[in-house]
Amino acid sequence: MAVAAMPRLLVVHSYEPDQMTDLEQTRGLLSGLARQGYLEGESIDIQHFYMQTKKVFISPEQIEERGREALALIHDLKPDLVLTIDDNAARTVMLPLVDSDIPVVFAGMNGQVEDYDKIRHFMNSRARPGHNVTGVLEKLYISKSVRVMKEVLPELGKIVFIVDNTPTGEALQKQVELALGTDNGGLLYSIWKADNLARYRQFIHKINNDPEIQAYYPLVTRLVRADGSVVPLPEVTRWTLRKCRKPAMAFSYFMAQQGYFGGVSVDFLAMGRHTARKVAQILDGTPAGMLPIEDSSEYAIVFNVARARQLGITIPVEVLSAADAVYDSLGLRTELENPTIFIIQSYEKGTGCGAVLERGLVEALALAGMHVDRDVTVKRFFMDTRYSHTTPDLVHARGQAALQEIKATDPDVVVVLGDNAIAEVMLPLVGTDYPVLFGGMNMDIQRYNSRKHFMNTLQEPGFNVTGVTSEVFFDKIMEMVHVMLPEARKMVAIMPDTEPWLRDLGERMQRHAESCDSQCEFPGSFQLEQVSSLQEFQRLVLKYSADPSVDLLAVPTPVGLLREDGTVNPLADTLSWLFANQHKPGFTFAVDWVAYGYLMAVGMDLKGCGRQLGRQLIRVLSGSDPGEISIETPEEYYLAVNQARARQLGLQIPLEFLEAARKVFVTMTPGLAR
Repeated sequence: MAVAAMPRLLVVHSYEPDQMTDLEQTRGLLSGLARQGYLEGESIDIQHFYMQTKKVFISPEQIEERGREALALIHDLKPDLVLTIDDNAARTVMLPLVDSDIPVVFAGMNGQVEDYDKIRHFMNSRARPGHNVTGVLEKLYISKSVRVMKEVLPELGKIVFIVDNTPTGEALQKQVELALGTDNGGLLYSIWKADNLARYRQFIHKINNDPEIQAYYPLVTRLVRADGSVVPLPEVTRWTLRKCRKPAMAFSYFMAQQGYFGGVSVDFLAMGRHTARKVAQILDGTPAGMLPIEDSSEYAIVFNVARARQLGITIPVEVLSAADAVYDSLGLRTELENPTIFIIQSYEKGTGCGAVLERGLVEALALAGMHVDRDVTVKRFFMDTRYSHTTPDLVHARGQAALQEIKATDPDVVVVLGDNAIAEVMLPLVGTDYPVLFGGMNMDIQRYNSRKHFMNTLQEPGFNVTGVTSEVFFDKIMEMVHVMLPEARKMVAIMPDTEPWLRDLGERMQRHAESCDSQCEFPGSFQLEQVSSLQEFQRLVLKYSADPSVDLLAVPTPVGLLREDGTVNPLADTLSWLFANQHKPGFTFAVDWVAYGYLMAVGMDLKGCGRQLGRQLIRVLSGSDPGEISIETPEEYYLAVNQARARQLGLQIPLEFLEAARKVFVTMTPGLAR
């Protein structure tokens, strides 16, 4: 007696083998068939064909060709039944098989079955199709999901649905329109179509910045980059979780598990079991046309409470207790792989505090195992405002150019170094989706905060900005000056007024001196001169160097001085002239400048500030909100002295002074200043 051959089922999958919703459907299919007595390999032969139309074969022509390849396989295998999963397989395989001698079951169909029927008639009615086709529709339960979200967010008034421009995206858009067209409960909603990754990112930024939008529903199944390559959905999810500050409804368990907020989810496992029952009935002898076409029969309420905490949302206990699944962690790590950091420096390359700060920042990254060009991508923009673009209009124009570069690059973090970058780039980015870190802030931070509010307190900034301020240690400098020159009674300071931060620094120095009483670190008189031209600067240096009543002549930061032709005098030239013509002792605020020839400084460790900034950056790259990271002041400062300059001035540096100094220079190198 001949043994009956096992029935053969060919499953044509629209997507790749690792596509999560397909995996869930397939698991449900196999377990459901087993319940019906059809065990894979024992009582049924199941073959699979993956069209791979999400990542590999994505153009309309390629999708059609993959459909033809599946049909050719069907011709060769002669299966007893064909199952198509998702819309691309339904359109290119199911429809050509209509009224053939092979029964067909579809599953996961997002499009309206009536629309497919218009292309090729296979359905007299949903209840009794009457041909060789039946199946299970993927219903998103939009209305139920919205109602659940309104229970969590009672003020929910506007929601955005994001779809892509694939056939599946069009089908999902129609589902939304049909679901909410008559049953929206007063909800305002919009449907936005993202045709590529850049557009999708623009949508997320727009959602963040629109206070009327309280939630969104991402229904994108495929996004492409500018070069046409497909972006892996985990990459899209990772970026979204880092950037978006509004709750996202999840249409599957898997999305909620990854980290989306939640809502009413399609139960893909149950949909697979539902499909299995139809397959078993057909194999048992019921004609496909006798079985109703049905919506997926089950849904689930799912939430991710870890994401809720990130967003500051409390899910009511009664809603949470009704959930079918609750996740308390982000299944998808939000740390970026090879994140992009955009560094804006105020001055020219290698010039000013920005260059030193960046070196410290890069050191901190390396110590944490994050190496530039291997683990992180660094883009740079130099505003060139020390020598090339020096007028207020030109500085502003360079800031605008930097903002355009940021927009084009769309980095993960923006780092601004120096006051011009802070004023022209950081302040306009306040309240945007970009995490911003600053360093080299010489102006009083409260003055910046009064221009654009970015800080509630230093300890809890509360916005998208944090960083490390610069610090001028007026009291420590005056104390060291008094130790070195105890008989000094009159000090004159010459400060440029060529940039706002320089004017602010001079004003603070004067306020500090005027507030001194008899117990002050420097008990003498103080006089401030502010200049912009090189000629006036040199005149004043010569004047006070020759004045016998002046004991101290401080020229701390002679940058930006204008020559007669309107160009900026190079700092190296200014310092070379200064050290040759200034015959009174003085100081600077920058310990690094003591190497050029300044007598002394008590100042912050600029490279150390860069390392502080780097540690803040690492926290942001690991998912921390800049608004929750305290704005810091420099952790380290120290005394530096130059013995060569002391000899030039005929001074003997006290031994205790030398012992207290962290750095003692024995040469003068003004030509190295930049």
